[in-house]
Amino acid sequence: MKILADCRAAAGERSASGESGPAAVSTTTTAPVFNPDWRSRQSAAFDLYGNSSARRVVDFRLWGRPVTVYANANLSIYSAAPCNARCAFCVEEIRPASRGAALATQKTFETDDGRYFAALDAVLAALRPLRPSVSITGGEPSRDARLPRLLQALQGAGARKLTLTSNGSGLLDRREGRPLVDWVGATGVAHLNLSRAHWDARVNAKLMRFSASPGPQELREIAARARRGGTRVRLSCVLVAGAVDAMEDVHRYLDFARDLGVDNVVFRQLMQPDPATVRPTAVTRFSERRRVDLAPLLEAVSAREDFTFLRQVLGYYYYVEVWRHRGVDVVFEAADLAGIERAKESMPGLIHELIFHPNARLASTWQPWDGVLGPPDGGESGVE
Repeated sequence: MKILADCRAAAGERSASGESGPAAVSTTTTAPVFNPDWRSRQSAAFDLYGNSSARRVVDFRLWGRPVTVYANANLSIYSAAPCNARCAFCVEEIRPASRGAALATQKTFETDDGRYFAALDAVLAALRPLRPSVSITGGEPSRDARLPRLLQALQGAGARKLTLTSNGSGLLDRREGRPLVDWVGATGVAHLNLSRAHWDARVNAKLMRFSASPGPQELREIAARARRGGTRVRLSCVLVAGAVDAMEDVHRYLDFARDLGVDNVVFRQLMQPDPATVRPTAVTRFSERRRVDLAPLLEAVSAREDFTFLRQVLGYYYYVEVWRHRGVDVVFEAADLAGIERAKESMPGLIHELIFHPNARLASTWQPWDGVLGPPDGGESGVE
């Protein structure tokens, strides 16, 4: 495998996460070591204390209750704004389907802005001992009228790293006197993830069932404005059989990204739901039918001289490899939702991630009814 050559130079340019600075630059770097067992076992190889990114937990009191949280836990702010795409592989739908539920029956909303932001402020204050990274996702955050205020609240809370995931459809809309993408840069968003299933607009529209996706010129403008604000843009592409499923497609997509001025791309294997609890839907059936096995693609990447290995990341239900190709950081990711339940059984009581739901409640899962943590005065008032 051609996975170690030139790694010293690559590590000195930028860390695999895309962050530059003292942590990413060193005069005594060593070549990263590839672990084939991690690739073959993926999330099954996860060992919190042995090979996770943090290797530790944090104990503190959350509203008076003792909790143990993974030290590198992420806080996801789940936007209430419905997505205006209808992707055949929709992650928002596959998560509840994996637990036997329907999105429409479990996604409830706090409609009062005052109560919503009071609960958010309480959550951010309570999580200060953890100082988590924060991600805004959806739904579709760029269609959320609360987004500018939400970004300002998170900026003021001093999040360790702030990421926004969007299909891009509303990023050039003006909100409170400026394009929304300018709000992204002005409030310290580190990464802007743009969902794009294919470089060809017609294929992308078919896969995402969505005609409002930004065109190439709009994407160039979004990327340029984000860069000026200090935000790094990443294109997020799902691997779908018959669309992007082979090395030639990966190269074509990377050329597309470079042409837009984007130097970070993630290719994601379609999520695997938990077979023990999954509720079959059109989304789960599409995913089973069109899922691309990541392993052969990774083997092909490893054999190529134009890709340089950077690192692997093990999560409790996901596996990531990061490579470099002609100035672009290329991430490959697989996620197995059954791993979440396995982690609950093997590490009972440990919180791996945190989700602030549209109903203004904090939970340790993507189900608002499971693992509810607070705030203690959250109640159901204002929820519909």
